[in-house]
Amino acid sequence: MPDFKNKHYLIIICVIICFIPLFFGIYIKYLLVSQLNLLILALIVSGILFLYLLGKIIGKYAYTTKRLKVMVQHDLISALIHKNDNWVLFFFFPLTMVMEEFIFRYYSIGIVRDIIHLGILESILVSSLIFSLYHIHFWFKFKNISITIIFISYSFFLGLINGFVLLTIGLPFCVLIHYLLAFMSYFNLSNKIKNLD
Repeated sequence: MPDFKNKHYLIIICVIICFIPLFFGIYIKYLLVSQLNLLILALIVSGILFLYLLGKIIGKYAYTTKRLKVMVQHDLISALIHKNDNWVLFFFFPLTMVMEEFIFRYYSIGIVRDIIHLGILESILVSSLIFSLYHIHFWFKFKNISITIIFISYSFFLGLINGFVLLTIGLPFCVLIHYLLAFMSYFNLSNKIKNLD
């Protein structure tokens, strides 16, 4: 039996709650591809490449040995290094990406656009800002201002790209992009931490 922590139960409950409004047709338009052409595809690919390169630059220059040693406390990095928690690796980490994309893209953009009636750009900016500020929780985990600023900054740019992705090709692609970029970043960090020893 896996050793679930309170936060893992909270993630499961949040994802279940996020799915309930779908049965009532709320914001269904954000689930599907609404626009796709070569320009949109080029913008999305460019955004993903930007985030990938930004992640590589951050990984290379922003993480000192001291910061890397602090990052061992991250659940996914710990699971990758110690190969001891497949539940985090294969279940809770992907589920967290689903939860975050529902909350910070699907519902926040839906509410800002359809209820508050802000434009597309404003909706994406508000959603990205909220998403980046959500990552202040890393301060409470690591007590390191530099790591917190790194996560807040990167999250803002991810929010901008995924806001555009949501409004053009839908939520499933937001989850996929978020998962792949985050996993690659944590995987690279875990390899750097292993090489410290």
